[in-house]
Amino acid sequence: MKKYSAIGVALGTLFTLSSCSATQPLPLVKALLEQPSVESRLILESAIGDLLNSQPIKLADNVFLEKSTVIIGYQQLRNSRNNLLDGREIRQADSVSLLTRNGKCYLQHNRSKNIKLVGNVSCRSVQN
Repeated sequence: MKKYSAIGVALGTLFTLSSCSATQPLPLVKALLEQPSVESRLILESAIGDLLNSQPIKLADNVFLEKSTVIIGYQQLRNSRNNLLDGREIRQADSVSLLTRNGKCYLQHNRSKNIKLVGNVSCRSVQN
């Protein structure tokens, strides 16, 4: 009897451990766009605006084609003499990364770590 109960405990433990590891999601990995288009760029601009709580951010035509991270600088307001307006906030640049998991594309605001699923955009994982 002891032999069978030890085998049962071992099998139960093995089953429990394997089922726990199977339910963990795959990690997000860096990605590049697969088929860039005007439509995909507009979707990304809107999604980045959502992540940054702002209007859509204007992106270059080649965004996320060579690098998975884009740096977004803020234009400082200036007067007619090109001097910064007094009392205006000087903000640091932000960055956003394109990531993928299970064939889906995501954008991550790197400072806050907020993530947004981006539909109708195709991307592929890249190695560092």
